[in-house]
Amino acid sequence: MLTGHYMPRSHSKQLEIAEVFRELFTTWLVLAPLSNQARGYWRPWWCPGVVTSWLRTEVNRFQRTCLGRLSLDWATAQVAPGAAAAKITDDAFLAHAEALLGHAWGDTLRANFTRYALGGLVWRAKAEQALALAREHQAGLMWHEDGLWLLARKPFAADGVAWNDLRETPVDTLAWSVKVAEGKLQARMSEPTVQRLKESVRGALASDASPEHKLRQINAAVRSWHHWARYAFDARQEATEVEAWIWRRVSRHILQHSPKLLAAYFSLRTATWDTQLHFGRSSYLLDRGVTDENWLNIWNPRR
Repeated sequence: MLTGHYMPRSHSKQLEIAEVFRELFTTWLVLAPLSNQARGYWRPWWCPGVVTSWLRTEVNRFQRTCLGRLSLDWATAQVAPGAAAAKITDDAFLAHAEALLGHAWGDTLRANFTRYALGGLVWRAKAEQALALAREHQAGLMWHEDGLWLLARKPFAADGVAWNDLRETPVDTLAWSVKVAEGKLQARMSEPTVQRLKESVRGALASDASPEHKLRQINAAVRSWHHWARYAFDARQEATEVEAWIWRRVSRHILQHSPKLLAAYFSLRTATWDTQLHFGRSSYLLDRGVTDENWLNIWNPRR
């Protein structure tokens, strides 16, 4: 059902990629409840606001301004260490999960989804080691399938961790650029994300597609950008500037010739913002208050 919902074309044509996704969904369904036991793990179904809230809390409340980052190398990934930490002893299941690791390379949807599905297991032992070190040095920890972050009042020795003082240098983290000014966290969208959005708009306008399809492509790119920007409380002015840039091009190249499409245009000027603190619910998988629609969205392979 999940493969048919999220990969309808591949599923209907019975393509090989659909079978890969079916195996990944099956494995993820089994592993997901164990994610609730992983301390500091940013689950794929938690919104980006959980990360910005963690950053705000660590900086604003505990004055931890040194950000340490460790990238997790999927080229050397193995299932066994994380399985031992998660107390999984089913050899057949572990062999199956190990075989799926070959899909984790690259930046395709399949690779990203493989990392979502297996990340909480593969890096469990490394994250628990980092957590013990963080507690020793009174630091905060958050991790996900591609890396982990530490926030401390001063750097400490940790293998592979690169440190930056946010009071001195802004750091790009996920889609944001974060820094500390006057003791408070400031977060806005990073320059690479802005440039990627503009490139998407330029590419859509330069294509031979219909005006309707061009606008759909642009709306999708803007919504994807806003999905991250809405939680970056210092990004509103940035969004105003980006919206003006997009509007000039859309109005000239699309709406001038197809004014009826104005109603379908997604504008950052009227988009909602969400700057409240978010704390991910660890029991989301089984909460009775979660609707079928919410539950289905948990398994979206696109974070």
